[in-house]
Amino acid sequence: MEHPSAELGKFLASRGVHVLSTGGTAAKLREFGCTVQDVADYTGSPEILDGRVKTLHPKVHGGLLAARGNEEHEKQMKEHGIRGIDLVVVNLYPFNEAVAKNPDDFATCIENVDIGGPAMIRASAKNNASVTIVTSPSQYRGVIEEVTAKGGCTSYGFRKNQAAAAYALTSAYDSAVSQWFAGQVTSPPATQTVAFQAVERPLKYGCNPHQLPAGLCSVMGGKLPFEVVAGTPGYINLLDAVNAWQLVHELAQATSLPAAASFKHVSPAGAAIGVPLSDEEKIVYEVKDKELTPTATAYVRARNADPLCSFGDFVAISHKVDVATANILKIEVSDGIIAPDFEDAALEILKAKKAGKFIVLKADAGYTPPAQEYRMCGGVGFGPFRNDALFDASRLEKVVTKKKELPEQGKTSSLPRSP
Repeated sequence: MEHPSAELGKFLASRGVHVLSTGGTAAKLREFGCTVQDVADYTGSPEILDGRVKTLHPKVHGGLLAARGNEEHEKQMKEHGIRGIDLVVVNLYPFNEAVAKNPDDFATCIENVDIGGPAMIRASAKNNASVTIVTSPSQYRGVIEEVTAKGGCTSYGFRKNQAAAAYALTSAYDSAVSQWFAGQVTSPPATQTVAFQAVERPLKYGCNPHQLPAGLCSVMGGKLPFEVVAGTPGYINLLDAVNAWQLVHELAQATSLPAAASFKHVSPAGAAIGVPLSDEEKIVYEVKDKELTPTATAYVRARNADPLCSFGDFVAISHKVDVATANILKIEVSDGIIAPDFEDAALEILKAKKAGKFIVLKADAGYTPPAQEYRMCGGVGFGPFRNDALFDASRLEKVVTKKKELPEQGKTSSLPRSP
């Protein structure tokens, strides 16, 4: 399939569009057959300051902001040799990618803050009465279809839609820069913004069937902390999965043992670590003749902490899911599982559960959630710092009761009960 930029470039060439561009983009467009004029040639001003100043010029922004049909604007354009610009295509510097690669490299991150791009986007979007702004390769096909259908032009409704998408992009971009910068200073600003990116995955509905539309979004341009391997997760499924995964991930770190959790409607029905079962426990939990690996044992303990509440639960496992765990889970009434990995045979067992509707999510064990969390409820916003305190054995060193000795079993069993 042809790359969107190649398709758009060839389309512009076929329409005889005069293109203003810079650097490598200009060279590529010439390869596609476009008539290209370098911005520096058009403005009469060279690129300066290592490329920081290229398009920040009255002959560019005048062409973007001039109101068509306004006699005074057109007079000034003629006086200053400004040509009207009808179509603007901008791809911003990859700021989020730079931060993801090395968030503490201040110089590199700050150099990836785009200045000229957002300025052109905002100017074009403001003048949507005359200018079409394009901010993503995913929009190129739509632009081609619109221009073709409208005989070389675009409709006002189309331009307004593009402008709305453009402002959403610059808002999210500025939010990402603001959030990162706030983490680099000793006195963060009182006002901070958070941007939810485009819906990564539409959901059937929200908490209830009448709550539509509903979708799963990434935050601040980051990636989702899991991938859907099987099934179709719903709103509550995902809330259970994300909360349960954070619990078992931290519990495994605290104990160096496999951990499991059973969640139902965003509440833990049980959480446990892979401590061997006694013979009596095996009988009570009906696993006397089952293969019990440490991971399977953690699941059995978590599931049986409150088996009634665990009915139809969502399971989280801190370690790679083995066949022993899958074989026990396959006979339980459960909606899904989240884990960092799965043995091939175990995955096939789980994918066959519920006639293929059992939800299997693969968690990114290396993902660290943002330090600042946000929540809205009833028109009120909350912004707590994420609870990232690891409750491990060191927290049990100070015993405030008269009896100071805490047996090892007591210490181990206390950790899953920690806040």
